[in-house]
Amino acid sequence: MALPKYEQIAQSLRGSIVRGELVPGDTIPSVPELSRTWEVAKATAERAIAVLRQEGLVDSRQGVGTVVRERVLLAYTAGERYQTARATGNIYTSGEHAEILGAERAEASEEVAAALGVEPGTAVVWRQRVTLEGQLPTGTSISWFLADLATQCPRLLMRDRIREGTTRYLEVQTGRRPSSGRDTWTARLATPEELTLLQLEAPAAVSETRHTVFDADGNPLGYEVGVIPAGRWARVEEYAL
Repeated sequence: MALPKYEQIAQSLRGSIVRGELVPGDTIPSVPELSRTWEVAKATAERAIAVLRQEGLVDSRQGVGTVVRERVLLAYTAGERYQTARATGNIYTSGEHAEILGAERAEASEEVAAALGVEPGTAVVWRQRVTLEGQLPTGTSISWFLADLATQCPRLLMRDRIREGTTRYLEVQTGRRPSSGRDTWTARLATPEELTLLQLEAPAAVSETRHTVFDADGNPLGYEVGVIPAGRWARVEEYAL
């Protein structure tokens, strides 16, 4: 089902902010401009901007317009990361980078096996990373892939950054284009390892996202568990009740 028009507009602008095309201090298009570009009523354009304001991405300034906030604490979704990689060739926005902590073969646990649609104990490849803005850790994650993908995608087993991201790398190497994703979220206390990686003091709340990406045939391409500190916001969704 297609998103409402105001959410499509908000999603487009949100993507520009995530990819760094609109940086802090930049003015986003005005209500009349959005209304003309998207061929919608001004009320629809105003609602799109209200969504971004609610998410903490923009502020309205008298005599200036609506501008991107100086400090936006975002938790980028895997889908937004993938779109950034397709648009820019780099999964991370300006000022961000990742440190790869490990890349090895292993046997799939029950959780990983269920996500990838295989039997527990099946050979997989895992990659662990911590993401930083400058020197500030903003998240950590572990991704799993079926081990036979490493033949076509040898960088999966290298402790080097894959600038375009693993999902985009798999797409280019195998021709299997991501078609859909499934995310589940929870909030919990950080583990001792997460406290160290994210430079947090115990007890500290974190958000955990479990993400599975599927190809056009509905087969899992990869599974990822990501953890971010409290205080960072993912996108807001509205839906009918």
